[in-house]
Amino acid sequence: MPTGTRKVQKVGKSTFTVSLPQEWVKKNRVQAQTEVDIQTLSDGNLKIATMDNAKGVSQNREIMIATKESDAGYLVREALAAYIANYDIIKLDLTGLTLDPTARNKIRRMIKYKMAGGEIIEESVNYITIQILLRPYEFPLDKLLMRMATMVKDMLSDISKAIDRKDKNILRDVMERDEDVDKLYFMGSRWLTNIMSDMSALKDYGVRDLKDCLEYRLAFRHIERVADHVYRIASKFMEVIDSIDVELATTIVSNIEIAGNVFIRSVNCLQNGSLIEANKAIHDARKVSASAEELMKRVIDSDLQTKVIGAMIIIMDSTHRIAEYGIGIAELAFNIHVSAEA
Repeated sequence: MPTGTRKVQKVGKSTFTVSLPQEWVKKNRVQAQTEVDIQTLSDGNLKIATMDNAKGVSQNREIMIATKESDAGYLVREALAAYIANYDIIKLDLTGLTLDPTARNKIRRMIKYKMAGGEIIEESVNYITIQILLRPYEFPLDKLLMRMATMVKDMLSDISKAIDRKDKNILRDVMERDEDVDKLYFMGSRWLTNIMSDMSALKDYGVRDLKDCLEYRLAFRHIERVADHVYRIASKFMEVIDSIDVELATTIVSNIEIAGNVFIRSVNCLQNGSLIEANKAIHDARKVSASAEELMKRVIDSDLQTKVIGAMIIIMDSTHRIAEYGIGIAELAFNIHVSAEA
C-alpha cells in the first residue's frame, strides 16, 4: 500500500484529525462511526488498527514448504525456520518424495521436541500439516528466558550429583533435557520475530522497549549454547565416569558448579537490572575461566589414560565456554539497563 504525508487538521479548540488512506479504508471495510483502536508505540509513533485486528481476530499465517530434497534434516530446518518466522500453519509438501519411516519419525520428533505448541493436524503420504496453538501472553519473553536459564542451571547441578554417585542414568537424563531447552529457544525466537513485525505487541511478551529485542535474542542464544556445553560435559563424563580419579573429578565438578552459579547470576542481572552484581559476575566468570585453563594444564601433564585426558580437556573447555557465555549475558544486562540507571 502506498504511503505518504497527510496534513493534520484542527477541529474545534482542542481536537486534531488526519484522514485515513482510502485503500486501507476499503480493505478493512471502515465506515462512518466505525471504531478503530489507536495505540502509542514505544518509539512515540501511533498504530491504528481495526477492532478485530486489535483483539487478535486475524487469519492464521500459512506457508507451504515444497522441496525435492528427501533429506529429513533439510525438511526439519525449513520447518523450524517457518516456525521462527511466526507462521501458524506449516504444510510440508512431500509429493514425489520417498521418506522412509526413520525420516518421518525425525520430522515428528522435531515437532514434539522443537516446536512448542506444534501439533500435526493432517498427515498423509504426500502432506504433513502442522498447526501452532501457542499464544504469546501464555509465555512472556522474560519468564521464558528465566525458565530456560533455570533448566540449564539444574542440568549443571545434576552433573555434580551424577559424578558424586557415579550414576550414568542421571547423566543420560541431563543430556535428554537439552531438547527441552532447545524447544524454549525456538519459542523465544518465534516471539522475537513476532515483536519485530508488530511493535504494539511488546506488552504481550513482557518486553519494555523494542531496542531490547536484539539483546534478548543474544541472551536466548547464549543460554542455548550453554545447554549444548552442559550436554557435551555430561556425554564426556559418561565415557570415563568409571575410570576417572576421584580427587580430580571433585575439583573439576567444583569448577563446573561455580561456572553454573556465575551463569545464573548473570541471567538474574538481566532480569533485575543490578549492574553492580553483573560486574561482579563478570569478574567471577573470568576467575572460572582461568581455573579451567589451569585444570586443563594439570590434566595434560598427568599420567591418566589417554581416553580420560581427552574427555577431561573437552569438559574443561566447555566449562571455560560456559563462563564466557556468562560474561556475555552480564554484558547484555548493561546494554538493557544502563539507561535506567543514568
